[in-house]
Amino acid sequence: MSSSNHCIDIRAYLWQTKHDLTLHPIPIAILATIYTIIVVVGVTGNLLVVMSVMRFKVLQSVRNMFIVSLSVSDIFVAIVSGSVTPITAFSKVWLFGGPLCHLLPLLQGTALSFSTLTLTAIAIDRYILICHPTKEPIRKDQALKMISFNSAISVGLSVPLFMKQELMQFRNYCGEYCSENWGPDAYLRSVYGTVVFIIQFVFPLITITFCYASISIKLRRGVFVRGSQKELMSEARRQLTQRRLRTNRMLIIMTVTFALSWLPSVGFNFLRDYSALPGIIDSQDYLFGIIFHCISMTSVIVNPFLYGYCNEHFRAAFAALLDTVKAACGMRRVSPGNPACSQLLSTHFESTTRRSVTTTIPSSI
Repeated sequence: MSSSNHCIDIRAYLWQTKHDLTLHPIPIAILATIYTIIVVVGVTGNLLVVMSVMRFKVLQSVRNMFIVSLSVSDIFVAIVSGSVTPITAFSKVWLFGGPLCHLLPLLQGTALSFSTLTLTAIAIDRYILICHPTKEPIRKDQALKMISFNSAISVGLSVPLFMKQELMQFRNYCGEYCSENWGPDAYLRSVYGTVVFIIQFVFPLITITFCYASISIKLRRGVFVRGSQKELMSEARRQLTQRRLRTNRMLIIMTVTFALSWLPSVGFNFLRDYSALPGIIDSQDYLFGIIFHCISMTSVIVNPFLYGYCNEHFRAAFAALLDTVKAACGMRRVSPGNPACSQLLSTHFESTTRRSVTTTIPSSI
């Protein structure tokens, strides 16, 4: 490259040749605002999930161990991907140094793979609990091993990103660029992308679909058979069934929203690997790339809202934690009669969970 005084500004070049809209102040302001909201809400919501499970023993179930690991992954994605990715997309050059050029794609790829594998583990756990109640459920030590296994698989899938990433200068353009460099084996990039897509999305979604479809059939068949035979279901049994149905719906919605939010970004990268992007998208690849990534980032704020809306235990825990924060900030005095705290610490609240564990078919909580 020639001296810095004679290098070409990539931003000016893209504006002149492609009229790249990510260089216009209005799209930048809109997207920056959206990213800021996603990061703040995502980190806050997922911290509430982690703190709730750590603080209240009643929430420390096997399923919630997986949920906590998912929330930790979402916090990382919100902070890192919600800042570095848009900054790089707007600036066009890499501003974060050589080590992060190699490390960041590895961490981002690991977080995405870990999320899909964790959702799969949650589905398998629910499938064993409800469809095979006589089998031993997944224990906490086994859940920890599954989380470690998912982490190892996720890192292994993302290692090629670490190895092939390179901080380089591009022709006579100013600045440095962090990009994958496959050298003479450029075709392997497409092969790698296809393999990761299958392991990361296709197999997990097939497994998850099978598990939740089987669970739904099992639960609804039990309700309809009892209704047709006009048998009276005990109040405790009826509440247990309804709670399982609500939890199953929550987990299905959680999985569907995750898949839909990430599908545009994954599809964009997949088609780009094969140089098969539609013309209208290819002409504004920076804009569509950042929009699709922004859509994928919404997945980090969905889950805490789902837990709070569909799960009474999480809802009570969130309320108790928020009241504690308000009291610590002097906004509210702690009241011993706080309904959220009372519910979490009451004998009835704890006995509901214990009863669900000792029944023939374990509870969804």
